[in-house]
Amino acid sequence: MRFFRTMALFVLALLISMPGICADSKCAGFVAQRQFQKAIDECTGEIGSGKFSGKELGVIYGYRAFAYKGLGNAEKSIEDFNRAISLYPDGDLMYVGRGQVYEARREFAKAVEDFSKAIEIDPKSVPAYMHRGIVHYYEKRYDMALKDLGKAVELDPKNARALSFRGNTYAATGLQQKALEDYGKALELKPKEFLSLLGRGLILKKLKHYEEALVDYDLLIEIAPGFWQAYLDRADINASLKKYDKAIQDLDKAIEINPGQALSYYKRGLIYVFDHKPDKALKDFNRAIEINPDNAGLYVTRGALYKEAALYGNAAYDIKKALELKPNDLSAIMLLARIEALRKNAPEACKWLKTAYEKGGLRDTNIIIREKDFDNIRGSACYREFMAE
Repeated sequence: MRFFRTMALFVLALLISMPGICADSKCAGFVAQRQFQKAIDECTGEIGSGKFSGKELGVIYGYRAFAYKGLGNAEKSIEDFNRAISLYPDGDLMYVGRGQVYEARREFAKAVEDFSKAIEIDPKSVPAYMHRGIVHYYEKRYDMALKDLGKAVELDPKNARALSFRGNTYAATGLQQKALEDYGKALELKPKEFLSLLGRGLILKKLKHYEEALVDYDLLIEIAPGFWQAYLDRADINASLKKYDKAIQDLDKAIEINPGQALSYYKRGLIYVFDHKPDKALKDFNRAIEINPDNAGLYVTRGALYKEAALYGNAAYDIKKALELKPNDLSAIMLLARIEALRKNAPEACKWLKTAYEKGGLRDTNIIIREKDFDNIRGSACYREFMAE
């Protein structure tokens, strides 16, 4: 939401700078100072004063619309933008402002209609091109997003936000180098540009350029210490570098900020596994499953931990639960075959081996010969029959 409020103020600054319109209005200044309630009171007084009419009155409605938007009151904001447009139908920034409200409400068709109207009125409207491109990005119309964001950058080469979203679009289409170039340009213009730091950090992490990625995540967390996802990503990097203590600290912080996210507990549990702390890992996997009991992968992970602890009954229960949720999970089917073999339950182990083979998860039965997990059933009739097929 901070992004949309920032852009609303940017559009408002353009509106205020329009010569000859509402020179006597005071409410615009309050909006620029983010004193939104004062702006609403002042604008309301000016609207009722009878001093303004036509385009001037339309602009004052526009000021109040931005103030309502700043307070998060989308309904009243749209009502005032509607009035503003009826009085000032060729005011392109009115359409941009209303389009932003629709964008924030994810009413994308209406947003695109407004941004397109603004471009029709002013073919050089940077905010209209940028926001229409952003909407196209959200709706995965990447070619259209690149076209609009490219136009915004062409008209305003120093627009860090347009560069950031174009970088996101390049990243979404697999053009990582182009994405990194746009993120780099945006960060040269605005070193603390949030989206570019996040986007570049994700790509560098994916490319395993861990030390470079850490620099971006450190700054990202400095800028937005309440952004829990950044702690998760930085934890992944620290875990990859085998800095388990630092990874745990990051996940502790993510859980402190947002304790209802199963992913945080799952990731911390995995790191405890890598750090040879199975009891702590089990506690975190239990919590993750409490939060998200319908996630098959969580049961597979906990089942694997139970297997390593030789708690085969618990392990079998978890894998069967995972298969109820996701019946064709081949990794779970093979794991269950191993667990049943370790339990010396030959018929069940053979049944799951056969299932894995029929579904294509086990393409070469010779793999089984080398696995010690199946030592307990090698003398059984079903095992010999399976290997002979």
